[in-house]
Amino acid sequence: MGQSNSTVLRAGRFIALMLAALSLSLSMAHLLKLPQRMQFDQQLWVEVTIVENADRLFGSVGAGFDIGAILAAIGLAFLVRRRGAAFYWTLGGAVLLGLAFVGWLVFVVPMNAEFDTWLTEPVPTDWMRYRDQWEYAQAAIALIKTLGLSCLVISVLLDAPSKLANNSQFERPHQNGLPATTLSSAPARATSAWLWSVRLVGVIVVSAAFFGLITYVFHSVLIGTILSIAGILGLGSMDR
Repeated sequence: MGQSNSTVLRAGRFIALMLAALSLSLSMAHLLKLPQRMQFDQQLWVEVTIVENADRLFGSVGAGFDIGAILAAIGLAFLVRRRGAAFYWTLGGAVLLGLAFVGWLVFVVPMNAEFDTWLTEPVPTDWMRYRDQWEYAQAAIALIKTLGLSCLVISVLLDAPSKLANNSQFERPHQNGLPATTLSSAPARATSAWLWSVRLVGVIVVSAAFFGLITYVFHSVLIGTILSIAGILGLGSMDR
């Protein structure tokens, strides 16, 4: 029974991480194209984005990845609900992925509907206002998904040391004349739910602020994203 549960957990983690990574890959593509696309004039931007609809599969296939990643993360949170820190990091990842999807529905989908009207009607003079919302919303969604995937990765890493310790105890039933049960009886640190919630919110806020600062200083969203990932992974490693 234990082996079966372990297999289900590994499968759940694989599916959740893969779907979150696929979802992020599409948003990251938007993020990396942002600097160049913001240099397009009206004719080129409308031609590439609306007339040619170069990103048409992002809405259909991407939405499938988004929904799948959210559901998989929620299912994974249920599987690790008794694993302390791993649970709260998994829950944080699910919440962030859900927040990214809500952001897409609120800020991107209405712009897509507006752009459809430009195929038959004149492009409004304030077209840059619509472009900016569409482009910057996509960039923000990429950052939120990055934080969400980072939380899921941390949740897996947090369980690794305990598994290695458990395996070593099974391999060495006696050490220094004491039974394995004695060696493994050290009490685990109990952390309240509200404290973990505060810590997750703190990590998210600090990471977002760090991303904004680095992006402003280096004028590069790519550098800001890379350093934000490194920062949140570093904060997560403190829970080991």
